[in-house]
Amino acid sequence: MKHWAIRILKFSLVSFIILLAAGFGFVKWTIAETSLSVLEEKTKKENNYFTTINPNVVLEAGSVVKRNELEAFHLFSAERTSFEEFYSQRKQTNELYDLKEVPGLVQVNQNVEMKNLLANDCQEIYCYQHYISFDYIPSIFWKGLIGVEDQRYLEHFGVDLKSIARAFVTNIRKGRFEQGGSTISQQLVKNMFFTNEKTFSRKLKEMVMSIYVEQKFPKEKILEAYLNEVYWGALQGIKVKGVLAASYFYFGKKPAEISAYEGSILISLLKGPSYFSPLKKFERLKDRTNVVYNKLIEENQIPNDKSLVWSDKQWEKWVDSLKQREKQQYYQSIWRTLHDVEPTLPAYEKFVLIQKVADVRSKIQEKFSSAKNPQGSVSDISVKVMLGPVMENSWYSYYSRVERNKEKALFSERHQVGSTIKPIIYSAFEEFGKKLEDKVATGEIKLQLTSGPWSPKEAHVMKEPEVTLIDALLKSLNRPVIRLASDIGFDQVETKVKPYFKNLKTPLREYPSELLGAMELSVGELRDVYSQFLKDECRKIKAGERLKEQSVLFALSDPNLTTVEHSVDAVMQKLRFFGKTGTTNNGYDNWYVAFDGKNLSVIWVGYEGERKTKSLGLYGATTAFNVFQNYYRDRGKRFTQFGCELIN
Repeated sequence: MKHWAIRILKFSLVSFIILLAAGFGFVKWTIAETSLSVLEEKTKKENNYFTTINPNVVLEAGSVVKRNELEAFHLFSAERTSFEEFYSQRKQTNELYDLKEVPGLVQVNQNVEMKNLLANDCQEIYCYQHYISFDYIPSIFWKGLIGVEDQRYLEHFGVDLKSIARAFVTNIRKGRFEQGGSTISQQLVKNMFFTNEKTFSRKLKEMVMSIYVEQKFPKEKILEAYLNEVYWGALQGIKVKGVLAASYFYFGKKPAEISAYEGSILISLLKGPSYFSPLKKFERLKDRTNVVYNKLIEENQIPNDKSLVWSDKQWEKWVDSLKQREKQQYYQSIWRTLHDVEPTLPAYEKFVLIQKVADVRSKIQEKFSSAKNPQGSVSDISVKVMLGPVMENSWYSYYSRVERNKEKALFSERHQVGSTIKPIIYSAFEEFGKKLEDKVATGEIKLQLTSGPWSPKEAHVMKEPEVTLIDALLKSLNRPVIRLASDIGFDQVETKVKPYFKNLKTPLREYPSELLGAMELSVGELRDVYSQFLKDECRKIKAGERLKEQSVLFALSDPNLTTVEHSVDAVMQKLRFFGKTGTTNNGYDNWYVAFDGKNLSVIWVGYEGERKTKSLGLYGATTAFNVFQNYYRDRGKRFTQFGCELIN
């Protein structure tokens, strides 16, 4: 053999050895760099998703719940049955009863137990996922996935050379990247371990890991991991991850209840959740679903049952239901409930409160949307809530904006409190011998302050020249407060109210508007003020220092007589609880403070964006009060008998 031929042979052999070593090194490095521990941990578990470590939910006899909220909670719970079965069984045994006075409400006649929420396995913010084992994934999902995405899945070793060759030829012919030829295993490792960058090295790594994964895990475990990890779009602002979440969010069903055609819809969405979005491009999704469904029939992956194919009317009904759920935000409230780690409120009550906040914000959004000159974005409307038993240090707090610091919002950021403090002021007047049945003039009053003349304004025109103190309090009038303080003496009144309001501007005679709530407190500070006031007022009643009938607590205990009389519903009209609204800064700050005999609630609804307009047009009676009313009505707990019995 000639020398040049020998040299070429040696060079080729050395090059082959170098390439082989490089390839072996690349494979080892790729495997070492990519940790399979997460995948190993998930696939080793026997994920029976009908389990939860949290205690059962108990709906108390004599309470009320909202059917739609109960249905949403049940869907995400560890209950095995469908909601219809759960609900009908309890109606037959008279445990639950549809309340005729208010459509949509359900009376709880006997204690009803229900399993608690499943855990959220997604670590990302605004994301829901619950991992389930292969045994609980209906065949329509994995058969559909194989039939559409990877027909030779059961035959290849992680990489399908035929598909790669076909994709290569197609892309050359089309002159652009149109097909990828990726297997289910490749898609899994790409989604779990790599980015979407289209580079040759990333593709090589993907192929290496796909082959490695196929050697480490059985085919059904790879399907399990894929169907639990895949992204299925987003609804209600929540990323939908995995087959369980997709079944819940898109159809309001457990996976076992999904029909073959509905499964085809979900498989079709995997091609591009945004491109085939049912809320934006449902005709596009419908066309693809019919193609997928027919293809699965042709490949004998599903029975040939054309009766399951949806009509145009069924498609429209489904899209309408998605839009309605998008508006109601039930599933986002479930996510927020699971995201909220405060242990002081049971899960169902927490969910109901969060949903009531969402409802109020949704109504405000409608108000903004319908206005000729929108006031701003509803994202700037925030709700802050603190509630808990006065005699215990177990307060629950909620702030509607997840992206901001809750502690700062509740305890550091102050808002003008308005009329919420008037009960405390009237109680101080009683210390100087004033009685609630006494008369007080409603006419204009002018004070000469160092800063100049000042006269309190009234929100409503008063025809009566005089009213009783109790009527002035019930109607939240301003002039009687200043007139009474002036008669008693501002310095005298200051001695009684200063202990409650540490930041009260003094001398009070120069800042009389403070008595009308022209002071700023945080939600936490107002909570502390009222906690002390309730204890003091109840002590006076128990000690005989004040007749119950003369207490502002009982004077404001009938919602049909207070500033919420036009907002209180048929259920809450029959109940008694102390409550006081506050609307200030032209509707930018709206409050409701309430006490039911045990629990104190302090609720603020307001605008945290730039205040550009003169008035926001919101009121405590229709915003903060509605959060309180609807929460206490629908939380599945009996309403506490109003009184001072539980206050020591």
